[in-house]
Amino acid sequence: MKRAVGSWMLFAFGLFLTVSAWAGELRLEPEVIAPGEVALARWMAGGPTAGELRFNDKLIPLAPGEEGGRALLGLDLNAAPGDYPVFLRRTGGTEQKVGTLKVTAKKRPEEHLTLPKAYVSPQEPAVLERIERESRLLQKIFAVRSEETLPTKFILPVGDPMGSPFGLRRILNGKPRSPHAGVDFRSPRGTTVGAGAAGRVVFTGDLYYCGLTAIVDHGDGLYSIYCHLEHLGCAPNQQVAAGTPLGRVGSSGRSTGPHLHWGIKLRGDRVDPISLVRLLDGKKS
Repeated sequence: MKRAVGSWMLFAFGLFLTVSAWAGELRLEPEVIAPGEVALARWMAGGPTAGELRFNDKLIPLAPGEEGGRALLGLDLNAAPGDYPVFLRRTGGTEQKVGTLKVTAKKRPEEHLTLPKAYVSPQEPAVLERIERESRLLQKIFAVRSEETLPTKFILPVGDPMGSPFGLRRILNGKPRSPHAGVDFRSPRGTTVGAGAAGRVVFTGDLYYCGLTAIVDHGDGLYSIYCHLEHLGCAPNQQVAAGTPLGRVGSSGRSTGPHLHWGIKLRGDRVDPISLVRLLDGKKS
């Protein structure tokens, strides 16, 4: 009899540990996004939660907070609509599904342009080699997921009106091209460009398509890219805060006039900078 009672108590204690380990709730803000947008995942628990989420086959560490943990989720511009499950694995524990992020289709605007053929499709071997070399360099940069603290706030780099939106489908000389993977601002030449959030500058240089460019690492695969500058006012490994000047607006690279192209990469995915700004408007972990 004593043995039976002891076994029951051990079972009940194990069940209590299992239930308490998963005491919490996943909140997604927003609960529905379009391809190329972001959502904030908050694991609400009784105290700081150490662990990671699995979303779209990527492991994403939770940033512990007083009420649990938080992580930024996003999907590439070309991601398929559907239901994307979210799994949680607490440190030392097992994985369990804790929620679903719904992704709905979004119609993007189109822009038809006629441009010189050489401008659209360069053919010179030296230029093609440069484009390939720079592509490999950027892929290497964006593949790094540093331990920089994920920011709680993102701001616009300039205060000027927006021109070409994120996801714009461009038809150049009658042929579809890659969708616009950032947003353009109609900023006058010489306008100061500020960092969207705190982070570390990981690249400054002149790229064939993007011209003078600055890239800032904000942690865990989140990068902001500032293109077509006429002047760079920052340097690699420089720590910056939100609004720190990075350079001035210009028309360098493949550009038809002065403007700022601002892009965001999240763990290799192209996401809408405006979606990120709207989401991270100063919320605390």
